[in-house]
Amino acid sequence: MDRIIIKEIYMKELDRKRNIRIYLPIDYYENENKRYPVIYMHDGQNLFDHHLSYSGHSWEIKETLDRMQENGEIEGFIVVGIDNNQEGFKRLDEYSPWKNEEIESLLERGIKDGAGGEGKEYAEFIVNTLKPYIDENFRTLRDRENTIVAGSSMGGFISLYIGFKYQDVFSKIGAFSTAAWFKEGELLEFLREEGQREEMKVYLDIGTEETSNDDDPNFKDYYINGTIRIYETLCEFMDKQNIKLIIDEGATHNEIHWAKRFPEFIRFIK
Repeated sequence: MDRIIIKEIYMKELDRKRNIRIYLPIDYYENENKRYPVIYMHDGQNLFDHHLSYSGHSWEIKETLDRMQENGEIEGFIVVGIDNNQEGFKRLDEYSPWKNEEIESLLERGIKDGAGGEGKEYAEFIVNTLKPYIDENFRTLRDRENTIVAGSSMGGFISLYIGFKYQDVFSKIGAFSTAAWFKEGELLEFLREEGQREEMKVYLDIGTEETSNDDDPNFKDYYINGTIRIYETLCEFMDKQNIKLIIDEGATHNEIHWAKRFPEFIRFIK
């Protein structure tokens, strides 16, 4: 039976439809009494299939988790990948609760009316619509200890928002190559305001050669310094042993490097 299942789901919070891609562990169909922790991830097209991925290389989630489970490193995870919105720049809209009116000057991609602002509704979709659907239709461990949210770039940005906004639902966050530059001040202020109501674990990473604008030589500093400031902010109210920061020398902003670092994230949260 297929262990990557694709379903279309209605996002009532945003009044649109979206594909979700659900990875099931290697023993899912063999042990009908076993339940699994769940990782909710963004940019679902990029997680499993090289042909669908934006960069032509996937995160290799299936291969990595299959191998780690076969080796006895993990008991298995369910991964729910939520496809991004590929209409224009609407991916950016869903991945930030705050609108960036100056993004055109940063990215120079013709985003005339700003971007962002739908992240609150996107988060509500995951918590109020998607998670109940997954819990009802798959053998999940439903408690916060076994519910994780993760993503890269703007997916890392929205993962930090979702995880800290809904600490009663999520206990662990993976923020790969976070695009803090999108609205760094608002994000850091939000993290301080939310603080840690429940014990959290946060994985952060960044490469030293990342950019979202090849014409701006300073962009890699936006990525590196933004991630370091997120780490420093979290250290203000979290136990440092519950925060992992990886600075990957020479790594660039793509799925090849996120795939390489994904096992470290899994080892940290398991």
